[in-house]
Amino acid sequence: MVLRCPRGLKRACRRRFATLLQCLPQLPACIWDCILSWRLGNTPPAVPEVLFVQEDGKRVERLPLAKLPQPAEGVLRIVIVSDTHERHRLVQVPPGDIFLHCGDILMSSSLAGQERGLRVLRDFNSWLSTVPCREKVVIGGNHDRSLERLGDQAQSIISAAFVLQDESVMLSEAGIKVYGNAWSRGHSHNRAWQTDEPQLSHACQGADIVMTHLCSEEIEKALLAEARPRLWASGHCHEFHGVQDRHGILFVNASIHDRKYNPVQPPVVVDLLKSNKAST
Repeated sequence: MVLRCPRGLKRACRRRFATLLQCLPQLPACIWDCILSWRLGNTPPAVPEVLFVQEDGKRVERLPLAKLPQPAEGVLRIVIVSDTHERHRLVQVPPGDIFLHCGDILMSSSLAGQERGLRVLRDFNSWLSTVPCREKVVIGGNHDRSLERLGDQAQSIISAAFVLQDESVMLSEAGIKVYGNAWSRGHSHNRAWQTDEPQLSHACQGADIVMTHLCSEEIEKALLAEARPRLWASGHCHEFHGVQDRHGILFVNASIHDRKYNPVQPPVVVDLLKSNKAST
């Protein structure tokens, strides 16, 4: 007979442990670096791949990066990643029109100091400047406390992309509106931008693309009352990497790390048909 811990008890234990971690002092950067070298995978797939979505979700296939076809005429190529957790330099990104990063650039919100977080964010920005996409948009995630602390100064650190938090931007080259929100929920000690309910403004109205760190029933209900995007990009739940077409909206989870924090899941490449608005 196998004894199993009740699910409710497991959840309560995780919450207690997370609360305990939040009470611990921040670790020196050298110690946290050692912990991450053990905690995070450091080996990308032997053959770089992408999850390729074309014809607005009608066809989805996992391809070696080398076999990704050139974009057809009349489409916007959108490259999406999330949850890179300080392993961004292991991700091979194909050329595209738009690059989206849906949060969790960092690994720890509470145990790592701000100085270390800034060091990683600056390295991320340096890598981001090499990503071969013309326009780039980034949001935070629950692991990105150092980014949250920056507030309005985040854009000066991540200068290679637009940084959004309950804001939108009209991408001038692509001609589409992107809305971003870092909200999520969970029970870990990593709680940047986590509140009981999602905080949304009217900035999401008219968005063609929505980026949220977590795509959940709560934020879907709140946001779809204001907007009807064509594409919704997210991450957070590593195990849900993939694509769904629901209610005429293409939902993408582009988490690079799998559930065991190995950076083996591919970027998602979406060839989105240009709308009349984008082509005029």
